Amino acid sequence: MREPYRVAVNERDRLHADLVMQLVAVRLGVPTETIRRTSRLPVPALRARRVAMYLAHVALGWQLERVGHAFGVNRQTASNAATRIEDAREHEALNQLLEELEDAIHAVVDAPPPDLSGLGEVA
Repeated sequence: MREPYRVAVNERDRLHADLVMQLVAVRLGVPTETIRRTSRLPVPALRARRVAMYLAHVALGWQLERVGHAFGVNRQTASNAATRIEDAREHEALNQLLEELEDAIHAVVDAPPPDLSGLGEVA
């Protein structure tokens, strides 16, 4: 059995990739554990992983090699996922879903960190 493709990924990229996967998992109803599996995926999980990789590429502005590293796949797999989802954007339901998820990603990632210093030991 082949070893899965793995490259060291910095903590910030890992957090952002996890955020994208969590949002996609919740919205599409596919457990993140299933999306992350290294073995063959059922079609709903494969579709969810492709959407997550596409969103990392588009919403986070990552190059496909970086997407591949963060998702534990090679660049060609990330490229294939992005191409398939981009080609499917002509379907209004998918396009609307992608726009909603992109907005959610930007709302979290682009927001300035809150000042919680006044909360003391509470938070």
